[in-house]
Amino acid sequence: MRYGWDPPGGGTPDEATRSAALAARLGLPFDPTPKRTFETAVPHEGNGDVAPLAAAIRAGRVAMLEDGGSRRLLIAPRAEDVGRLATALAAAPDLAARLTVTTPSAIRRCLTESGSVQLVDHAVSGFDRAHPDLSARRLLTSAQVVFLLFCLALGGLALWHFGWQAVQVVNIALGILFLALILLRLLAVSVALERTFRPAPPLDVDRSRLPVYSVLVPLYDEAHMVADLARALEALDWPKDRLDIKFIVEERDRATRHALERLELGREFEILVVPDRAPRTKPKALDFALPLARGRFVTVYDAEDRPDPGQLLEAYLAFASGDERLACIQAPLLVDNDDVNGLTAFFAMEYSMQFDGVLPTLVALDMPLPLGGTSNHFRIEALRAVGGWDPYNVTEDADLGIRFARCGYRSGTITRPTYEEAPRTMRLWLKQRTRWLKGWMQTFLVHMRHPVRLWRSIGSRRMLGFLLTGFGTIVAAAIHPVYIASAVALAIDPTVIWRAGSPLAAAVIFLNVFNFVAGYVVFALLSRATLRLRRKKRQPGVLPFLPGYWLLLSLACYRAFFQLLVAPHRWEKTQHHGQEPRRRSVDSGEARGRRSLPMQPNPAP
Repeated sequence: MRYGWDPPGGGTPDEATRSAALAARLGLPFDPTPKRTFETAVPHEGNGDVAPLAAAIRAGRVAMLEDGGSRRLLIAPRAEDVGRLATALAAAPDLAARLTVTTPSAIRRCLTESGSVQLVDHAVSGFDRAHPDLSARRLLTSAQVVFLLFCLALGGLALWHFGWQAVQVVNIALGILFLALILLRLLAVSVALERTFRPAPPLDVDRSRLPVYSVLVPLYDEAHMVADLARALEALDWPKDRLDIKFIVEERDRATRHALERLELGREFEILVVPDRAPRTKPKALDFALPLARGRFVTVYDAEDRPDPGQLLEAYLAFASGDERLACIQAPLLVDNDDVNGLTAFFAMEYSMQFDGVLPTLVALDMPLPLGGTSNHFRIEALRAVGGWDPYNVTEDADLGIRFARCGYRSGTITRPTYEEAPRTMRLWLKQRTRWLKGWMQTFLVHMRHPVRLWRSIGSRRMLGFLLTGFGTIVAAAIHPVYIASAVALAIDPTVIWRAGSPLAAAVIFLNVFNFVAGYVVFALLSRATLRLRRKKRQPGVLPFLPGYWLLLSLACYRAFFQLLVAPHRWEKTQHHGQEPRRRSVDSGEARGRRSLPMQPNPAP
């Protein structure tokens, strides 16, 4: 990638050269950079439908510019259109005075800027208008408020009448749910071990028949990241003329936009500017760009992502081998700065367990996937059919995974990863984990507004999967202090279980300690198995500090619950440090390819 060229917004030099040549053949003026002193006439529907506008932008062929009483028709003809246009101009010579040739990129830019109010209104309110029952814009429905008040009253009555016995019964119920999560992770160990010996899928494909693939990259306050990001996206193994990469930046974030404009971006890149309007969330930015995506398939990357160059090809082949119900393919996310400190080491283990262990297990069980916020690949028609992303849900990926299941779609996984940067400070980690858990709470509340309807639409097995990965994730994060306190109490005085006062109290202590020990063991086994799959080892000496990490997770959960009540749609941005000397690089394609795929049996860490 070269630097120092300030693109005019009218397309790449090659695109501008071709368009200028066509204009010369037709005897028409050529303007690569139509000025914004004009007001672009765009298709408009009063009902909030942006489909006509979006279709015109995706085509990038025609735009009418108005300047007071005069009009100018911008056109971006293709080579095959020249003959017909020449005939039309010969038949009506006056038409030439009203035509100006420009580039498709310039037309898309003009239409997007002029239609930005419509597009952002659709991004903010379109999902809520179309699917009010599935929107997180409201925290609770009236029925849920009544139900929660009833539960609080019932709980207070039980506590008054039965005392600590009521608390112990709740503890056992939640402990059984925690135990089910442990069993799911134990099953994931066997799945990860089996995948260790599976050969890598080949990438044999006729590249001349590949469709357009859209890549959406929402950015905010990431000026220092964009050069490395653009380099990583340029390395994607996909024909450049069939890549549609959209950098989505907020209007208020001028630094990131200027950093992008200073790069010499190829014709596959485009910068979209989202007008400043609440909620200021990543899914709102994605919904702004989704109608403009030109690909048959679409994926999402974040600012710190370094996707494996072959990831798009593997996702495409996975879609080709499935039916139309396969709506989403999740690529694994791996952390490549795990050696910074204990936080990044645990974060790397969690990612490895989730994306190389739990998600493939859920796929095998045909359960809904809690998607990652990046590197998920979609059939664009399926994504649009379910309404895109919910701009008011701060964990939009988890919500989308269960929504696919509700609409009869399936999700799958692939093997070629995306490398990411883990938060390296307590402050950044806590903010990010708070947002994730708050989003899970939003997602659970949204989809449990009509639990019977949900059960009928997805079936018993998928309902169980949603409860495990949805409500179970929240419970597991919240209950760690209880389990750690029980284990410490038993370690200090082993006779406490016999002096508990009742069989129920003894059962509570036993279950709490069992879950603590089992959770610890399964964490160690699953992290070992999934890291082994990637030929990696755990950072030495970190496992003894796992209880402390769990306590931080509980702190994030309690913080998320408080935010859910006072600021449900607040998006706490995760700041990234950017590239440092890494053990893995996008440019070391051969070496990283060997690490990214489970080719042969690996030595134990």
